[in-house]
Amino acid sequence: MSQITNAAVAVQVARALEQEITDGGWKPGHFVGRRQELSARFGVAPATLGEAIQLLRSRGIVDAKPGPGGGIFVADRSPFTQLSDQLLRLRESAATVTNCLRVLDALDGTVLHDAVEFATDADIADVQRCAAELEAAWGTPEGSTANWALHARIARITPNELLRSLYTNLVDYITVEELDGATAPTTSERLQTHLDFAAAIARRDHALAASAIERHRGSSMAAVLS
Repeated sequence: MSQITNAAVAVQVARALEQEITDGGWKPGHFVGRRQELSARFGVAPATLGEAIQLLRSRGIVDAKPGPGGGIFVADRSPFTQLSDQLLRLRESAATVTNCLRVLDALDGTVLHDAVEFATDADIADVQRCAAELEAAWGTPEGSTANWALHARIARITPNELLRSLYTNLVDYITVEELDGATAPTTSERLQTHLDFAAAIARRDHALAASAIERHRGSSMAAVLS
């Protein structure tokens, strides 16, 4: 039980230190404090403070320098580390379904055209299986899950790691959080649009992909909610 409590306190201390760094606008190299001083200020054991510092170090927020003149300093963070943190904060702040869907709509075209261009035979087989499962589940409570599974499987084909990560994380967020309003009307036309996604990939047909994306964008929940 004490380990759980200490871990929870370490997270709170890490968040408090991060907030200080953010609110203070502290630049890379800014001196945050020495471990003993920080431990006393937050009223925690050295081991708990050590856990908090490690959490911040793992995210590239602070550096720890030993020896005379050492201590905890604000780290020089890369743009990708900052992007990763922003995505994590989206989950904590409960991003709205409308915003998530708008971003996905903006990325759908690139994701699908990459899939048409780079899909392997194994990818095509998987996408066709997902499309068949979607068709079987269409109009049922399982239809939404099958729909997002198809989108996520298509996104995993792109060689663009950043695009793949952003898209699949947004899909995961929608499905795990079970966001209200994340499912569009289950019309036969919309089902055909999704089946055409799979067909375009199987045929390596960019024209069909472009047509399907245009139809999908016009009938998406982002368009309905706008």
